[in-house]
Amino acid sequence: MVEIKHKSSGKVLARMKKADSLAGKTITNASLSGADFQGQNLEGVVFKSCNLTDADFSNANLDRAKVQNSVMKRATFCGASMRAADFSDAVLEVSDFSEVSAVGCRFRHSKLNGCNFSHADLSECDFSFAEMRANFQRANLSKTNLYGTDLSTANFVYANFESANMTEANILKADFTYAKLQGCIGTNGRPWGTAVKRQAKKKWWQVFGKAAL
Repeated sequence: MVEIKHKSSGKVLARMKKADSLAGKTITNASLSGADFQGQNLEGVVFKSCNLTDADFSNANLDRAKVQNSVMKRATFCGASMRAADFSDAVLEVSDFSEVSAVGCRFRHSKLNGCNFSHADLSECDFSFAEMRANFQRANLSKTNLYGTDLSTANFVYANFESANMTEANILKADFTYAKLQGCIGTNGRPWGTAVKRQAKKKWWQVFGKAAL
């Protein structure tokens, strides 16, 4: 039997009687606010319609895990492994992802405002259309998909964006100081730093001249 306990009080929040691990299990409609998952093997676990606010996943194995229609505000993932996990459409605001290994993780349409991704390995992640007004200082964002994301006011100091795609992203007031941008596709769909040449506007007589003759 596996018991999921509260990280502070030790109160049992849920039990899985016929299991010796949560790896590969599906947990549905569970109220797990403040749950303690520190260092646990959660590989392939599926959380469906769960409340995981303030849960602690520090140093846990979340490789290939899936989070569906769940709230994980203020959760702690510091040092966790999240390779190829799927956090699409999840509410993850003000969570701590510092130093995670999340290569190939999916965060499509997720809410990540106020999160801490400092020193995280986020290479090849899919953040398309996510809200990412967060701290990415010294994070590895190489080969990430940032299409249509909200990166406004985000901190990308010393972050690595090599070969990332930021087409149509909002980067208003984002800080890219000392960021690596070699091979990155900018918000205009062209290599970073490439200006789009505007065609000179034709005079009205050049447009209608022939018709007026």
